[in-house]
Amino acid sequence: MKPSVLLNNMLLLVGSVLLTLTFSLPAKAFGQLGHRIVGQIAQANLSPTAQQKINQLTGGESLAQMSTWADEIRSDNDWDRAAPWHYISIEDDESWKTVKRNADGDIIESLQRFEKALVNPKASQQEKWQALAFYVHFVGDIHQPLHVGHNHDKGGNTIKLKWFGEYTNLHTVWDSKLIEQQQLSFTEYSDFLKRISEQQRKMWSGQSYYQWADESKALRKRAYQLEQNYQGEDDLRFNYVFTHKPIIEQRLQQAGIRLAEKLNAIFN
Repeated sequence: MKPSVLLNNMLLLVGSVLLTLTFSLPAKAFGQLGHRIVGQIAQANLSPTAQQKINQLTGGESLAQMSTWADEIRSDNDWDRAAPWHYISIEDDESWKTVKRNADGDIIESLQRFEKALVNPKASQQEKWQALAFYVHFVGDIHQPLHVGHNHDKGGNTIKLKWFGEYTNLHTVWDSKLIEQQQLSFTEYSDFLKRISEQQRKMWSGQSYYQWADESKALRKRAYQLEQNYQGEDDLRFNYVFTHKPIIEQRLQQAGIRLAEKLNAIFN
């Protein structure tokens, strides 16, 4: 075989492998960028005592660093059981008293469970680290409106549409596309969002997990206000970004402030 033909075959093989890997990568809930923003905002609002105790638990790993661990382990079969912990399904006409909860757990049950683990004096160092990593992640997830979603469309995952002409789904738009469209690093974005008034802090504090979920449930209606192109396809572009970016940015701020509030109480 000629060297040039051999080289071409090798390039085709490498390209095929890379293409396979690209399409087999797992989707990330709320997106790595969003979770890191929440972690970064929370880190900046920790009390000195909470900061010290968290550093002792994590070995200095930041909340932003550990915020994506709960998604990264989803490729590990040993953690298949954690899949339903990232969300809760409830219809518009249902209440928390009438909704049928997932027997395998949901995001509200998980937040309650991991909060208890963090204050349990009998829990090991590893158990507390995992509890903190899950807790940081789930505080972010519950503030993403479609993580308190409709069961019939799996939180918008089955709503196929275009984002600036490229195929995706509604859940992914709210997990990551709206945030990534700004083309900022998580540190830059966190810096942009750090202007939070004392009045906002007071309004957002002292609420339960169910109240956080109620906010997401109310906001998700606006996510379904889709736009169509001339071919009649749902194709979201700048107007959708302009309308909904303030919503997702406030949810990131609320998640960060509330995460800090909870961790300050837990570790103080």
